[in-house]
Parts: sequence; structure tokens; C-alpha cells
Amino acid sequence: MKRIGIKAVAAVALLAASAGCAGQAAGGAGTKDPVILTNWFAQAEQGGYWQAAAEQPAKSDGVTINVKQGGPSIQTIPQVTSGQATFGVGNADEVLVARKNGLPIVAVAAGFDTNLQCMMFHKPAGIRTFKDLNGHMVARTPSPYWDFLKHQYGLSKVKEINNTGSLADYKRQQGFVQQCFVTSEPYTARKEGVKDFAMLSVAKDGGYNPYGNLLFTTERVINENPELVKQVVAAVVQGWKNFNSDPSKAKALVQKTNPDSVPDAFDFAAKTIREGGYLGGKPGSMTDERWKTLRDQLGAAGVVPKDFDYGKAFSTKYLPEG
Repeated sequence: MKRIGIKAVAAVALLAASAGCAGQAAGGAGTKDPVILTNWFAQAEQGGYWQAAAEQPAKSDGVTINVKQGGPSIQTIPQVTSGQATFGVGNADEVLVARKNGLPIVAVAAGFDTNLQCMMFHKPAGIRTFKDLNGHMVARTPSPYWDFLKHQYGLSKVKEINNTGSLADYKRQQGFVQQCFVTSEPYTARKEGVKDFAMLSVAKDGGYNPYGNLLFTTERVINENPELVKQVVAAVVQGWKNFNSDPSKAKALVQKTNPDSVPDAFDFAAKTIREGGYLGGKPGSMTDERWKTLRDQLGAAGVVPKDFDYGKAFSTKYLPEG
């Protein structure tokens, strides 16, 4: 799972907006064969989407769920905005930043109720809270969560470097701090023999908790085919519920789609998601209060205007009842 940086969203905003009038692309607004574009290579963190593609719960309604894996050169927000995919996967803060930049996307179902983002370090580094990151080298991707942490915890004395995804520097340097996901890097670190691994959760310890890996589409798709949106949302929510109970079908499709995926890593992530309650009590659900809190946090950090209209960034009307 990979975050898109603020600058990346801004850089593609004009291009995506101009491409939005390009007509009915594959998986466009009127299709019954919608494409959901994920934000990274196929993996367990997208489990509900792959489960829906494997089980096809909307087939009886004539809707086929097609999930397309992303990668390092794919940005879901501009590709959905331009009509290259009907739906995309992203984080709530990315949606707000995109809306600020003029992109007409709308979140229609949450993925993770508790965000997976963490910061990893070595226990001997003496880090107990996010304030303790001062004085350390931190490998991060420029993203809204990092802007919040810097503002909220006064992180003016960190040495920021770009995160490469490799654990090489982390393993060599005891004081090194690196962004990670609770479902991923802990597995890798332990497999590579790191015995003093520790983490802070951005959501649980830092108080910043945007919905993660949520489902979004465009205002155009919603206006032209609201029934399709409702059917896809229902299928995805069911996919997440089934994934949480038995992820085997998602795992098989992930491995088929991404042969480089490691079966044990998938199992670790799925177990962490289930046992940690990361989907929440009602998968897919979103609240106005959570979106307002996110807007206020990003507003205080200068990422969006303090009075930004967050209400247009999401809709709960397509979520299944009950």
C-alpha cells in the first residue's frame, strides 16, 4: 500500500481535469463492467476489493467487479478523474487534498476504519511519543499525515529523507526512523532478524486517523449511474466482510494477479487486519464527525483551508443498510 504525496496530487490535477471530458473510457460512467484501480500491487491490504472480484456478489445484478492492481507509476486519483477507471482506492486525506485541487472525486465507502500508517524505530532509540522523533533521521513520503505530525508535535529537528521502502538503512542505524504499515514492515523486519523492532501508530498514538484504502469515484459517475455506485459499494462492503472471515479467495486472486506476493506476508497482513479490528464494527461506514476532524487537522497544518467544505468529499447514501 502506497500513499500519494500532496505535490503529486497537485501536479496531476490540471491534466486529470482536462482529461475528464474525454468521453466514455474503459470502465466509464455508464458501464456495467466497472474497473476498481488499487493504489499498489495486489496485496492483502486491498483484501475486500480482491474478495469482491473473486466472489462477484453483484453478478446477479449484471455487474462484474474488475479490480486492477496499481504500482509505482500509477496514481489512482487522476486516472479515475480522467475516466481510465470507474473507481479508485485511496486515503481520506488524499481525497480532501484532491478536492482542494479541484478534482471532483467522492469517497463512497471506507476501507480501514483505523489507518494502518505507523513509524518504526529501534527500541534502544528511546522513542516513546511522536515528540521524541526530534533529533532523528526520518524516512517518510511527503504526505498529509506527515504534515500533521510535524505541526502537531513540533517536529522541527528531524532530518527528513525520502522513504525508499527498503529496510537497509533502518537495520544499519539504531537511531533511524522509517514510515511503515502495521500489516507489512513488522513481518519483513522479523523475517530479516530485527529483534528490537518498535512502532508508533499514527492513528492510535498520534491521533490522526483518516479512513484508509477507501473506495472513491467521480461526481460524474455518481450523477450518471447512481445505481451502479450502489451496487459496487455493496459488493465491496460484502467483500471486506467476507475477507475478514475467510480471506482465502482474495489470497488466491492476489497471488494470481501479483505472482511476486509472498503467501506468508499475505497471511500476516490479513491476520493483523482481523485481530486488530482495523475494519471497524461496520465495514464501509463513514461519519461526518470523522471527516470534519480530518478537515480541521489538515486545516491547522495548512494542508487545506480551515473552512474547506469537506462535506462534498464523501457520501454515505450508497452504503448498504444494516
